[in-house]
Amino acid sequence: MTDPGVERELEAMLARSEQTRARLDRLHDVLTAGGHYGTGATPATVVYQENKLRLLRLVDESGQPRTGPPVLFVPAPVSRYFIVDLLPDRSFAGHVASAGFDVFIIDFGTPGDEDRFADLEYYVEGLLRRSVRKVSAITGQASINIVGYCLGGTLSLLYTALYPSTVSRLVLLTTMIDGDTRGGIAWVAHQMGLAGESFEDPRLVPAVEIKSWFEMLAPGSNSLIGRVNDLWERLDEPVDRLRDVRTMATWVDDVVPAPGRLLAELYQQFGPGRNRLMAGTATVGARSIDCAAVTMPVLSVSAAKDLIAPADGVDAIRSLVPHAEVMRLPGGHVGIVAGRTALALWQRTVEFLMRNVT
Repeated sequence: MTDPGVERELEAMLARSEQTRARLDRLHDVLTAGGHYGTGATPATVVYQENKLRLLRLVDESGQPRTGPPVLFVPAPVSRYFIVDLLPDRSFAGHVASAGFDVFIIDFGTPGDEDRFADLEYYVEGLLRRSVRKVSAITGQASINIVGYCLGGTLSLLYTALYPSTVSRLVLLTTMIDGDTRGGIAWVAHQMGLAGESFEDPRLVPAVEIKSWFEMLAPGSNSLIGRVNDLWERLDEPVDRLRDVRTMATWVDDVVPAPGRLLAELYQQFGPGRNRLMAGTATVGARSIDCAAVTMPVLSVSAAKDLIAPADGVDAIRSLVPHAEVMRLPGGHVGIVAGRTALALWQRTVEFLMRNVT
C-alpha cells in the first residue's frame, strides 16, 4: 500500500510539472508571436537618402501621405529609429500620423569606420539641416514641428537654436540639459575618471561597447539572461503584452556603433564639469549656440525613473528656455515612449502640436 505522504508528494510534483509545461507552451506562443524586429511598423516611403541616413515619410493604408502639418521625428543616432514606430498598436509616430499630421522619421542608419570623424557639425548642420529642408520642400511649409528623442533631442535643440525660423514647435523627450546632474552614462564615466573618446584620433566605437555602458547603469536589465528571467516571471500576463516586451528587448539589443568624434565632442561640451549648454558656451562647428533664439513653443518631457537621462537634468531646460512646458511622466527612458503607459506621452504630444493649428 502506497504511503499517503508519498502520494501527496507525487501529486504535487505532477501538478508542478504540468504548470511548468503550461508556462513553456505559453513561452513558445510569445516567442513565435509576430513582431517588428529591425524595421518600423507603419508603412513609409524613403524620400531622401544621404550616406547612411534615410528620411522616411509615413503613409496611410492606401499608400498616401497625410496632408496635415509636418512633424519630423529625430531619434538618437546611436540606436535604431524604430523605437518611435515599434508595433502597429505601439507606435508613437503612427499615433501622431493618425491624428492627421504628415509624419517624417530620420533613420540615421549604421555608421561605418569611414564615419568615425563625424561630429556635431556633421549631424546638426549637415544631416539634420538637410532633412528639415527636404521636409519643408516636400510639404511647402517654411517651418515644421520637430520631435527629438534622447540624443536626437540634443541635436534638435542645437539645430533649433541655429535655425529658429524653420521650427514651428519643438518637443524634447528625455533630452539631457544639465550635464552636472548626478546619474547617466556621462556622469558615471566622469566619476570613474574616464577620459572619453579621442577627438583627434577617433575610432568607430563598437555597438557591444556602447551597449555595455547601458548595462552598467542597470546591471542585468539589459542582459540576455536578465530579459529571459523577466519574461519567465511575467508569463501569466497576456501574450500580446509579452510580445511587446520581447519586441522592445530586440530594440534594446540593436544598438549601433557610434562615431568616436561625436561621442568625444558630446562629452567635452556637455559632460560633467563642462556643461556648456547650461553655461551658454556650447558650439556647433564655429557657431555659438544661443538658446534665447528658441522662442517658439517648446515641450520638454522627462521620465521619473530614467537612468540614462536623469529627470532633473532634463527638466533643467527651464533655465535655458523659461517658457518651455516641462512635464515629468512616471516610467523609464524607453517606457514613456514605447511602453504600456506611453499613450499619455503620445496624446500630450498631439495636443501640444495641435494648438493653434488652423
